[in-house]
Amino acid sequence: MNSFSTRAVGLLLGAPGPQRWRITQSLIGLGGYLALALLLWLGSAGEGALLERARVLPPVLAMCTAGLSGYLLMRCRLNRRLAACCGCEPSLTLVQSLIGVALVLWVYTVTGPARGAVLALLVVVVMFSMFALGRRQAVLLALLALAMLAAVMGVMTRAQPARFPFALEVLHLGVTALVLACVTMLSIRLVHLRQRLRDQRTALSRALERLSELATRDELTGLPNRRAMGEMLLVETARHARLGAPLSLALIDIDHFKAINDHHGHAVGDAVLRGFAQRMEAELRGADVLARWGGEEFLLLLPGTDAQQALQAVERLREGLRRQPFDAVAPGLRVTFSAGVGGCLGQGDIDSALERADRALYRAKAAGRDRIEPA
Repeated sequence: MNSFSTRAVGLLLGAPGPQRWRITQSLIGLGGYLALALLLWLGSAGEGALLERARVLPPVLAMCTAGLSGYLLMRCRLNRRLAACCGCEPSLTLVQSLIGVALVLWVYTVTGPARGAVLALLVVVVMFSMFALGRRQAVLLALLALAMLAAVMGVMTRAQPARFPFALEVLHLGVTALVLACVTMLSIRLVHLRQRLRDQRTALSRALERLSELATRDELTGLPNRRAMGEMLLVETARHARLGAPLSLALIDIDHFKAINDHHGHAVGDAVLRGFAQRMEAELRGADVLARWGGEEFLLLLPGTDAQQALQAVERLREGLRRQPFDAVAPGLRVTFSAGVGGCLGQGDIDSALERADRALYRAKAAGRDRIEPA
C-alpha cells in the first residue's frame, strides 16, 4: 500500500487499534443503510411504482442520518465518552442495534405487499449485533426486536386493516419469532465459543510468560539465570561502547557452601541460597544486577562503575552480609562470600573479564575466604 493510500485509510478509519475496528463496523452499517435507502428510492420511482415516494422519503432520510451519525460518532471518538457515561461497551452495539431495528420496522410500515422481505433485514440487524453482545444482551435484543415488531404489527393492523391483514401479520410474526429464536440460540453458542477462545488465549499467554520466566530466571533464587545475564552483558557492553561509560563485573562465591550442605542438608543449602539472593538484592544499587551463575556462584553486573568503585560496592555487600546471621535457617549459621572484581572493556572483553574475575576469586579463596580481590 503506497503512502497516499495509507494516508487515505488513516483519514477514513483513524489510527490502527480497537477504535479502527469499531469505525470499520460503523462504515459497514452505513453502507447497509445507504443500500436499503437506494432500493426503497428506486422502488418508488416511475409509474406503477411498488412504493409511494412520500411514504419512503422520511425513513430513507432517517437511515442515511443514522448511518452517517454512527460513523461520525466513532470517528470523533465520542463513543468512548458515551460508553463511560452509560457503563456500556465502547461499540454501543445494543444502542445501535435497537436504532437499526426501529428503522427497519419503519420501513416495514411503508413497504406494502413486499414487506415480508423487510423482515429478513430485521434478522440481519439482530444477527450482526450478536457478534459483539453477551448472552443476556443477545436474548434481550431478540426479545425487544420481537416485541417492537408485534407492537408495530398491532398498530398497523388496527390503523390499516386492508393493507395489513391480521392473518398475514400473525404469519409474519410467527416466522420472524422462529428465525430470531434460532439466531439467538446460535449467538449464545457463539458467545460460549468466544469465551472459550478467550480463556484459551489467557491460559496460553500465562504459559508463555511462565516459560519465558523459566528461561531467564533461576527457579530457586528468583534471580536472572546465566542465559539472561549473558544477554544483559551484551546490552551493557554495547552501551559501554556507545557512551564510553565504565563497566565492572564481580564473580561471587558463597564460602564453604559444600560444608553447609553436608552438615545441615540440602534443604538448608537451598534456603541459604534463597536468603543470600534476597539479602544481596536488597542492598544492590538501582542499576546493578545480580544473577545466579551456577551452583553457589553468582555474577554481579555493575554498569557505570569503574573497578575501584566496584571494589567499594562489593565490599559494602560483604560487610552487610556479615551483619545478617541466618539463624532462621539454622541456629548460629553465618554466611560469608569471597569475590573477584574487575572491569570489562567491551563485548570483545567479556570472556577475558570473566576469566580475570575468576582468577581473582580463586586468590580470595586461597587467601582465607571472606574477602575480595581485584582482577
